[in-house]
Order: sequence, then C-alpha cells, then structure tokens
Amino acid sequence: MALKKNKIIHDFRDMIRLRTISCEDMSKAPLDQFEAFRALLRERFPALFEAAEVRYPGFNGILLKIKGRMEGSPSVLMAHYDVVPVDQDGWTCDPFGAEIRNGRIYGRGTLDTKSTLCGIVEAVEANLMEGWQPMHDLYLSFGGEEETHGDTCREIVRTLLEDGVKPAFVLDEGGAVIPEGVPGLRKKAAMVGIAEKGTANYRVTAFGKGGHASTPPRHTAVGKLAEAAVRIENHPFPARISEPVYVMFREIAKLVPVYERFAFANVKLFTPAVKAAATVLGPTFNAMVRTTQALVTVDGGTAYNVLPDRASFVVNLRILPGETMESAEAYLRKIIKDPEISVELIDGTDPTPVSEINCPEWQMLREVCADTWPDAVFAPYMLNGGTDSRFYHEISEHVYKFSPMEMTAEERGLVHGPDESIAIENLLKTVIFYKKLLTRL
Repeated sequence: MALKKNKIIHDFRDMIRLRTISCEDMSKAPLDQFEAFRALLRERFPALFEAAEVRYPGFNGILLKIKGRMEGSPSVLMAHYDVVPVDQDGWTCDPFGAEIRNGRIYGRGTLDTKSTLCGIVEAVEANLMEGWQPMHDLYLSFGGEEETHGDTCREIVRTLLEDGVKPAFVLDEGGAVIPEGVPGLRKKAAMVGIAEKGTANYRVTAFGKGGHASTPPRHTAVGKLAEAAVRIENHPFPARISEPVYVMFREIAKLVPVYERFAFANVKLFTPAVKAAATVLGPTFNAMVRTTQALVTVDGGTAYNVLPDRASFVVNLRILPGETMESAEAYLRKIIKDPEISVELIDGTDPTPVSEINCPEWQMLREVCADTWPDAVFAPYMLNGGTDSRFYHEISEHVYKFSPMEMTAEERGLVHGPDESIAIENLLKTVIFYKKLLTRL
C-alpha cells in the first residue's frame, strides 16, 4: 500500500498545533493539551488502538502493546510528545501553527520528537490495515516528560519490569543520517547511539561574611566563587577513549581507506594524540573524549551595597562512561581546592551501559538503514545528551538511539531553537523507515 501522504501531513500538523510544553513543575504545564494529544492518537489511529492493549503509566505516559504471532522477546519503539518552551524571539512564524513553507513544516517539536512519534504510529496503522502482525510482542512507549527529565519513562520501564518484559530491541531518538559524515569518514553516515553520557548538575557555594559593602573583607563570597569558577574552567576533566568511542572508531576503521585503517582500528595506541586533538578540534570532538563541564546559572547578592553571605553557581556535567556522578563530584572538589566551598549534587544520572552491536538486532537495524538510505554508511556513536531510553538499559542490552531522518548540521541546530522545522520529504521517509522495520519485528 502506498503512503497516504496527505493523511500523514494532516495528522502531523495537528500534532504540532497541540502545545504539549513540559515544565519543571508539571502542574503548571498545559495538561489539557497533553490529553488532547492522547485523544488525537485515539481518533486518528483506530486500527492501532483496536489492536493494542493500552495503558497510561506514570504522569502522562502512553504504553501500547500489540500481540505478536509467536512467543519470543518483544521490541520497543520509543518517542516523546512533550516539547520545550518557546521563546518567540527568532521565530518567523507561529511556533505552534504548523505552517508549511518551501516544502517544510514549521513548529516546536517537528524534529524533537513528534516526527518520530508520527512516523511510528503512521507506519503501525498502515501495516495493520494491510494485515500485518508483529512476529513477537511490540510495545510503543511514548513519554511526556522527557524534556524535563521527569519520571514518566522510568514508570513505563517499571511497568514492563513488573510484567517480566525484557526487550530484545529498543529504538529511541538519538543520532540521525548526517550528510557531512564524521571525521575520517567523508561519506553520508547513519549514526546510531549505543550509549549516553551521564548528566548531572552540581551547586557550588562559597560562603563569606555578610554586611555593608563599604567595609568589605579581602575576599567576598562572590570573589571566592569566581575563583572556583576559573579553576573549574581551567582544569577540564582528563581526555580519554571510553568504550563507546572505541567501538565507534573500530567500526569506522572498516569503512575508511586502507591507509587510514590502522589508526582508526587501534585508536587507543594514539591516546596522546587524541588528547592533543581534543583541545584544537572544537567542542564536538572534545565532548566525545572527556567529561565536560559548563557553568550555567549564578546566584549571589540582591543589592549593590550589601555583602552576600553566600554565592553559588550550578555546573552541568556530561559524564563520560567509566566515570560516575560520585567520581565527577570528587574531581570538582579536588580542582576547587577549598574545603570551605561546598559542592552539592542537585540531580543527575550516571552514564548508561554500552549496548551490544555484535548481535542480530544491530544487524537488523543496519539492514533497514541500508534499505532506506543506500548511500549512507552505518556507524555507532555516543550521545552527549540524554534521552528517555536511558531507563531501558535496565531491562535490555540492545538499546539504540537513532532518529530515522536525514539532518544537516544546520537542521540539527534547529532542535530547541527558533524556526524548528522538518522537510516534508524527511517526514515521509521516517514513516517508510518504520514500515520497513516493523516487518522485521
């Protein structure tokens, strides 16, 4: 059956028009919009909701189970339907208007990740109408708190764990098909995440004597804090080849010219060169080989003539596999070198385990990508950011992070930014990818 292009575009635009904005305090979120989104799915995808067992775990999760033809380990397809808030500055259109312009649909969530959610449900609905049934049980797992690192997906995983479900294959957002390729591999590449760095926020607080600003001590709380900030920025975490990065280079070694193959396949032998390169090749490569730190918020005094008795900033760390939140905190304390400055963990998660790639599930994903993008090579990599799929590592060894669409560097820069948009051609190809994948599940 050919794609119902007009239906897909119509459904997707209506998804974008719903303002499913996540808030740190979800009681302040437009909860009616989340309910309207769930109602939209029930209305537009009747075959799916007739075939599936439907549950709503957590605060606003959606969990659909489609019974398979035979016993065996199930698969999970993931996406989230919440979006980040919108700052109108920079937008040239209504962020929730789903305007079509020059073959693109504009709106918050068009890339992150209502496009993949739409692709999944459109593909499942179409395949069900053609008489398809998965070989093994299939779960569709849609969260509504991903952007605020909420607990909904954790609750979905807990539900599956209580049911004794151990998925053989999990696919969530993550990498994409990138036209420019990766360093050393000058070809279009389908980059699939096999692990995620941990994410943690720490509050660093300096204390001082309060009082009138006319008689300050030699070192104020703000001054002490500034010194700590400088020390953190001047002493980055050591560069290192972690396991997922080693796996990436090892796989790329199979694809590069012969004269470059040895260096890629034996990247650990060149660790000193990698460390040197991390300082000159820019933030993307640097983030690949070390735990990164970013100072993100500052709090201090409230008046020009009053000395604050404390001042603090928050540092956001993206933690490399092989390290933990605890070891990262110890490094911060070591660098600051001041026992009177406190370092307090606010929240975070450790890095995920590394998913297997020497397995039938990885090969299946490789084959579907090759069938969808014949001109793209296939390679693993490590995510710097976090996704809901980090919770699935608890119950599966095959958790992969891939948004099935071609995205230029400019398009990737639209995620969470003004004029976020997706090419209609990309949206339709996302549905095609999932249709092909479903026939193998």
